[in-house]
Amino acid sequence: MSGVLWMASLTGAAFIIALITNAVATGGALFVMPLLALVFPVRQVVVMTTPMLWANALLAWWNYRRAWRVRRALITIPWVLLGLIGGVHLLKILPHGLLTRLVGSIALLFASYEIWRRHRQTQLQGLAPGWGLPVGLASGIMSALSNIGGTLLSLYVLSPETSPDELVGSIAFLSMLMTSAKFVLYAQGFPHLMTARAILWSLPAIPALWIGGQIGKHLHARIDAARFRTIILAIVIVSGAFLVTTAL
Repeated sequence: MSGVLWMASLTGAAFIIALITNAVATGGALFVMPLLALVFPVRQVVVMTTPMLWANALLAWWNYRRAWRVRRALITIPWVLLGLIGGVHLLKILPHGLLTRLVGSIALLFASYEIWRRHRQTQLQGLAPGWGLPVGLASGIMSALSNIGGTLLSLYVLSPETSPDELVGSIAFLSMLMTSAKFVLYAQGFPHLMTARAILWSLPAIPALWIGGQIGKHLHARIDAARFRTIILAIVIVSGAFLVTTAL
């Protein structure tokens, strides 16, 4: 993997993820991961984007630190951690082609669900508290395999009384915990990928995260979120389809 190409790609990805995260809460990793996986090996993308994703979650949570629903978010944490452990094990043993198809399939699954929901013209009402266990496990596994877990968690954190700011803050808090745990798990499971050099390669992405986050926060109350998500979904579907078909 070319260090210069990777740093440039990671910096661009950081800007986009931070902008989307701060603007509409979720969809940043869903947007970027399939695109990066079209250029770089999936296992390297998943593991080596973790430092950048941790920094993004920290900055997003700081921006919305006064507006997050800790009680509902905390219910999922034990199950998310258990899912992460299982997901990291799968990431170690699954072949490259299957991993590539999985990332593409997960991206297509979430994009298809969003399109179906819009077609039915239904609003997200959140899931009952009893869903904390299965949602936490599934989110942890998907996050470990693809860094796409926040979208599913948002369905659980969201409730009828949740404001947009509370949703962004809660998802950022959970993402910060998840990426912290993945830091440790990836360092143990993939010591050849989670290296000091990989962390240094992430440093140029920090200014891009801050800039993207500030722009996203500015757009949060000003953009047409539905139209913004439509653009994101269109690109996710194309890149996810490429991943599924090119890995066959």
